Amino acid sequence: MQKQHIIEPKRKTVVAESVDVLVAGGGVAGIAAAIAAARNGARTLLVEANGFLGGTATAVPMNWFGAYVPELHKSIMKEFLKGLEKKEGIIQKFFNPVTNGWLIGFSVDQFKMLAAKMIEEAGAKLLLHTWIAGTIVKGRSVKGIIVENKSGRQAILAKVVVDATGDGDVAARAGCAYEIGRKKDGKTQGMTLVGPIMEGVNTRKLFDFMSAYRKKYPGEILEFVSDRLPFFVASGFKGLLEKARKKGELHFDYDTIWINGRLGTDRAEIDGSFVANVDGTNARDLTYAETESLKQLESLEKFAKKYIPGFEKGKALDRRGWASVGVRETRRIMGDYLLTEEDVSRAKTFPDVIARNLAPIDIHAPEGQKFTTLKKAYDIPYRCLIPKDRDNLFVAGRCISVTHEALASTRYMPCCIATGEAAGAAAFLALKTKIIPRKINITLLQKLLKI
Repeated sequence: MQKQHIIEPKRKTVVAESVDVLVAGGGVAGIAAAIAAARNGARTLLVEANGFLGGTATAVPMNWFGAYVPELHKSIMKEFLKGLEKKEGIIQKFFNPVTNGWLIGFSVDQFKMLAAKMIEEAGAKLLLHTWIAGTIVKGRSVKGIIVENKSGRQAILAKVVVDATGDGDVAARAGCAYEIGRKKDGKTQGMTLVGPIMEGVNTRKLFDFMSAYRKKYPGEILEFVSDRLPFFVASGFKGLLEKARKKGELHFDYDTIWINGRLGTDRAEIDGSFVANVDGTNARDLTYAETESLKQLESLEKFAKKYIPGFEKGKALDRRGWASVGVRETRRIMGDYLLTEEDVSRAKTFPDVIARNLAPIDIHAPEGQKFTTLKKAYDIPYRCLIPKDRDNLFVAGRCISVTHEALASTRYMPCCIATGEAAGAAAFLALKTKIIPRKINITLLQKLLKI
């Protein structure tokens, strides 16, 4: 059936801002990009759809820095940690041998405040509650974006643009080539809504059960029961899930849940919602994922009370941080280089390296989780940040130029922060030297990034 169309009248759009560097998307990659560009002296504006910064970290909220390696993830990543520690915003911190890195839980509220403070202190401007509606393209250059917000429809002009939207919204609207999902069928990793946190939990009873379960069914625990008490965490429990599913007591079909808590308290978190076969660039699919996730979390709460000792009297807390379902994968913008699973697994090095990473290849496929631990770090080349179709546009974070499999590693937040910082610094350097991004001096950029 052919879609109906209407013809919108011509209109003049007010230019609200004109800046050196425009960063679209206020997740961790966008925050890092804006800070890096502004600190180096570029007039920078960060545009974000939510009323707060942090993206997935604060909206879902996925408030964990996973696979953090101090020797690899430096600069702005370390500043985040120092700032959170100063505010007593670090909730949990321990080394996870499954990822060969640190797992660090943090306060959502403290991260929101810290990110806003760092943006302000860097000298960047911030515009929240603002959606990207289009792009302004001339030849091979993106001259700015069209936005919609409470002030109406506006244009924002820029000399260089960084797309840190996660979904590659700017690049896609500017006509850049992209891929979505895996090669064989285009399906992406599933979506997840984090939670619930439950109170009234007997955490000692829960910890003892998890420890005993691990000994009895070692193959079912993907993570581990932390030996850095009072904190504990584990994921897996496939047998329990199958048991409940056969009885029709579980609303979702996935083989892994995540449980974490702290002895001496009556609170623990249980995560496990998983919505497969949906497209994060489709509004109807996103709507389904949001409503389906809520049903799954309600089912998970009932499951925990019946099947997991310690949760019998648990009650889900209100989640102030809940704003949206977590999207792991959408558009991957095709750049001057496409990082592959082979590059990642073989720890490939590149002369134009701008970041290094050691996160596992963690694919949340529709059929179940596929997890590969890496033993050596790999390089991310600068060319992955440069869309092949445009001259003054960068991508950073989840939408960089990688394959479906490689994305399962690069999507981890410490890596997104690193690519965001590199994009911001490179944007400044391109302006300073008056050279298009793909032709800047890589050695100068690496010095700026202290690679």
